[in-house]
Amino acid sequence: MKGMTGVVLAGGQSRRFGSPKAFAKLNGTYFFEIAVEALRAVVEDIYIVSHPSLVDCFRQHTAEKVIMDEERYRGQGPLAGIYTVMKESRTEWIFVLPCDMPYMRPEVAVKLAQYANEKFDAVICAHFGRIQPLVGMYHRRTFAQIEKLLQAKDNRMKSLLDRCHVRYVTEQDFWEDEIVFRNVNMPNEYGDIVT
Repeated sequence: MKGMTGVVLAGGQSRRFGSPKAFAKLNGTYFFEIAVEALRAVVEDIYIVSHPSLVDCFRQHTAEKVIMDEERYRGQGPLAGIYTVMKESRTEWIFVLPCDMPYMRPEVAVKLAQYANEKFDAVICAHFGRIQPLVGMYHRRTFAQIEKLLQAKDNRMKSLLDRCHVRYVTEQDFWEDEIVFRNVNMPNEYGDIVT
């Protein structure tokens, strides 16, 4: 979609998982590649935001842009990643996906993207009663609010959503199987995945 940049958030430490989740595989495909493919269906440009220790590894496995959080906000979680990409890109919307949703599909991104319009600051998946701030879109106008939160060391996505006009998209808007929105935190949480 014109005017939209994709962001794969892959900066977490994956402590519970035991190894970087971005490089776990489902059916031979890296988790982060699944997120990239989903975003490619709707965005002009894609950034992978990663931890400094993983940047070289990503660059060996993908031609997408790989960046680290802006230094002064490094370690402040997803908000810092969104902020960094908003500084880098010029598009109106930032479409965010985490790297640990291996069942995400391009069709879901396409359906979600249809809800992006000027009335909202953010469009967020909230299927089956679970608000997923890292599956959705943020308008450029949220940039100043994100910066304020980061400066205040308030890194909670909920703090941002509380300050935005949000459109929550649910199963009433479009139906998808619940597994699509599942985050994988432990290797035993998915069937045929190999790390």
